[in-house]
This record gives sequence, C-alpha cells and structure tokens, in this order.
Amino acid sequence: MTLDDMKAEALKRIQDENPDCKDFKVGKTYRNIMHGSVVTVSFQCTDGKSDTNHVYFGREETRSYRRHPDILQDVSVSRERVLFFRFIELVGVGGLIASFLVVVLAVLLFFLAWENPGESSIIEVVKLSFTIILGFFFGSQAASQKTFS
Repeated sequence: MTLDDMKAEALKRIQDENPDCKDFKVGKTYRNIMHGSVVTVSFQCTDGKSDTNHVYFGREETRSYRRHPDILQDVSVSRERVLFFRFIELVGVGGLIASFLVVVLAVLLFFLAWENPGESSIIEVVKLSFTIILGFFFGSQAASQKTFS
C-alpha cells in the first residue's frame, strides 16, 4: 500500500466513523511505528471543537484510534519481531557480550577436554574463566533488577 493509498483510506475511514463531522484533513504520517504506519486525520465536530484521530496500517491489520493515549499505550507495549533484537532488549549489550563469551569458552572447553583429556591445567584455566564470566553476568543482572514492593 502506498502512502497516498493510506492517506485516502484513513480519510475515508475517519469520515465513516464520524458522519456528523466536517472539514476532514489528513495531517502527519508516521512511518515505522509498530511495524507499520500511522496517519493522523483532523476534523471539525458539530459542536465547533476540532478533533484528531489516528489510523494505524500494519502488516496484518488496520486500526483507528480516537484518543492519543490509546495509540501511545499500543506503542509502549509493542515488541520487536526479530529475535536478536528482543534478546538485546532483554539482556542489553553487556549480556550479549557475556553470552557470546560463554558460548565461545564452552566450545573451547569442550574441544580442549576432547583433545587433551590428561592436560588438566588448560582445562582448569578455562573452567575458572567460564565461572568468572558467568558470575559477572548473573551478578550484574541481579544488581540491575529493581524490586517492587
């Protein structure tokens, strides 16, 4: 759907929802909000007051919002669809680095233990570094968690 199609459909939708109002005008268009676009439509009510409604065009659905807090609520609870970015949202960049290091050290530990089963000094160093990274990661996560009472 093109931008002009969205504007025309938003205008028609708001006119249908508010049949007793007049002077409908398409305002701003916001792209890339909740994986879609939002078109604002302003109009004049019969009592002389002006009002603004929003129409959201997503991949699967089209919704209209009468009030600003309604669309702000939906924006605030929307989630990222890409799992990598959801993981960053959950643990942060420090957690991403720690997770990467844990995986690398786990693979290294596996191969060192497989190659040299009698060589315990290398395995002990890797085990200690693995434990330190895990402790740092979980300790920083626990310290950043806020308790609500």
